[in-house]
Amino acid sequence: MDNQLKSKLTVIGFVAFVITVYTASYFYTKSNNERLLASPRLVMLIGSEQEENRKFLNLTSSQRRDAVKLLHFQDRILIISQTEFENGMTDIASQFADEIKGQDYFIADCLEYSEKLDQPMIKDEKDALKASWIFSACGLTP
Repeated sequence: MDNQLKSKLTVIGFVAFVITVYTASYFYTKSNNERLLASPRLVMLIGSEQEENRKFLNLTSSQRRDAVKLLHFQDRILIISQTEFENGMTDIASQFADEIKGQDYFIADCLEYSEKLDQPMIKDEKDALKASWIFSACGLTP
């Protein structure tokens, strides 16, 4: 009788463990997918791209993130998320035409940018890409 009880408890414990792991992985994956779908697909900088890249060149990565957050807060960086892009909002310039009002602007596709970063290239070129405003802007999370 004692041996049967141990076997039952072992089976129940194993089933509970499997259910716990499955549930945790489900919620982790769901949360991660929601975060990825809310991340930027298109980013637009209002102003001079060269000027911003010059400012970003000597900053650390955390300073770049803070600078991009500030630009986003000032409505100088505007984004369209992956979900909005899939829902047909593919023209960021017309979407934010009121904010542009005849100013210079630059649009970047974060998917194309990430594919470009994955390509083999010289370290200095990759570092220059990572030092641009686009790298930090594509990492903005809502």
